[in-house]
Amino acid sequence: MVKFNLNTVKAGETKETISRTLAIANDYAGELSIEVLSLDKIELDPENNRELSLTLHDAINGIDPLDPEHIKKKQDWKSLESLAKTIRDDQLINPIFVYRYGNKCRLIAGERRTLASAIAGKKEIIARIASQRPVGTKLRILQWIENNERVDLSLAERVANLEAIIKEYLIENKDTNSKERITSKLLSDLTGMSMTQSRRYILILQSSSEIKQAIIEGKLENIKLVELILSVENMEYQKELLNAAISGLSFDAILKLKNAIESVDNKKQEIRGRKQMNVSLGKVKPNIAKIIFDALISSKVLKENVVKQMQVLSDNIQWNNGKSVEASFKKVISLITQEA
Repeated sequence: MVKFNLNTVKAGETKETISRTLAIANDYAGELSIEVLSLDKIELDPENNRELSLTLHDAINGIDPLDPEHIKKKQDWKSLESLAKTIRDDQLINPIFVYRYGNKCRLIAGERRTLASAIAGKKEIIARIASQRPVGTKLRILQWIENNERVDLSLAERVANLEAIIKEYLIENKDTNSKERITSKLLSDLTGMSMTQSRRYILILQSSSEIKQAIIEGKLENIKLVELILSVENMEYQKELLNAAISGLSFDAILKLKNAIESVDNKKQEIRGRKQMNVSLGKVKPNIAKIIFDALISSKVLKENVVKQMQVLSDNIQWNNGKSVEASFKKVISLITQEA
């Protein structure tokens, strides 16, 4: 077996986060045991909200062609086939989470793994078993910890899980000052995630409706990109960066756009005669430069006469020629400098 050591500062933080998460899971689950369970001894918890229509009976026995939800269940089945293949080839590594219910066990977390195991033809599955059903915040946190292991978990699903945790926490702590008490430290303490990740999620939870909607629709998946957009305080600039992200620009291109917009804004506040702005397009491709250029034109930062001159420049730029784009961009900087 290959062994390795984590010895960087970042890795140290990772180890600490993992240890804290495991401790939280154990504290919240009560007494835990790990067993190999027969799949027919497992039930889906009717009190848990489900996104899938496929049942464990369907996964074990096949979908009835006469089932009124046949089409939806077939879609669910197809979405689990890749995970089923992984389980068939490499076995299940992460145990599911269940609690004892009579002579059976009900799922706390791990529904997709359970269904995929059945589709893979497995008869048994490894499970962590709690003596009783966790409730409230404890249940939501255990589900967060378990679901976080899914590589296909979307940013929208992660945010929704955190909102569920916070909702339960506020219900259980009615004497607190509502959302003002939800800090990155509290979120870190509750979930075991690092302070850096907690801060990022707090930013999302407090963000504008436009950004939240883009996340819900799957148009924003990179949490670091969302953090970059939210690092700009001006809401109009945020919208420009958001639109650029939705259009498919890379993280680096949006960073350059952010720097360009902020440079324009800062230049307006400088006194005429100071040194020229040092803004460069660097290695940005001409098509990306056009998006940045158009964003500056549509920005409310610039005066109308500057926008008109920029529009003339834009109409005459050879967008497939890097030198033409770079030269025009320098002229834009000169225009902005003259207006400062």
